[in-house]
Amino acid sequence: MEFYEVIEKRRSIREFEDRPISREVLERILNAGLKAPSSNHQRQWELIVITDQAKIRELAQIVKPYPCRIAEAKTPQQEMFQIAYPRQRTMIEQSACVILPYFKNKYGFDSKTNTYALMDLGAAWALVENILLAATAEGLGSVVHIPVKKEPEQIDAFVGAKKGYCLPTMIMLGYAIANPKLPTQVKATVENKVHWNKW
Repeated sequence: MEFYEVIEKRRSIREFEDRPISREVLERILNAGLKAPSSNHQRQWELIVITDQAKIRELAQIVKPYPCRIAEAKTPQQEMFQIAYPRQRTMIEQSACVILPYFKNKYGFDSKTNTYALMDLGAAWALVENILLAATAEGLGSVVHIPVKKEPEQIDAFVGAKKGYCLPTMIMLGYAIANPKLPTQVKATVENKVHWNKW
C-alpha cells in the first residue's frame, strides 16, 4: 500500500474478526514501531505483546465499558462516543493482539519547571503512530485505549511491569469485520488547520 494511501485509510476500528495475525506480520509491525525517533536517541521502550486469547480476555476485564447517554448524536464527537464508549472492553476482547508500549519515564510529569518527561512521552507516541500505520499497511484494523483511573496500576500488575516505566496507551490489532461502525471524520485540512508563519 502506498504511504499516503495508508495515511488516508488509518481509522480506529473497534470490531474484529475471530482471526489470528501471523507472527511474521506482527514482527514487521513491531519493527516499524521501533524505528520511531526517540528522546536522546535512547529508545527506552519495552513492548509487551499479548496474542494468547485467554490472556487478552483476562486483561480486558480491567477496562470498564463506559456508559453513553447520548440518544441522538448531533456532532462527530457525540457519534464517536456512541460507537466507542460501549466497546472499550469488547474491542480488547475481540482483538487478535494487544500491544503495551511501555517507555522509561526518567523525569516524571509532576514538575512545573522540568518538562523533559514530555520528550519520552512524545517518543512513545511516535512509536505508537508507526505501529498504527504499519498495521494499516498490513491490512489490519487498529485502535488505542488510554488507561484511566485505576487501570494503569492494574495493567502493570497484570503484566509484571518494571517500576519506572509508563504505559501511555494500549494498542489493539485485528482484522476488521465487514463494515465496522465508524464516526464521521472531523474535517482537518491544510486550508482549515494550518497557519503559515504566524497564527
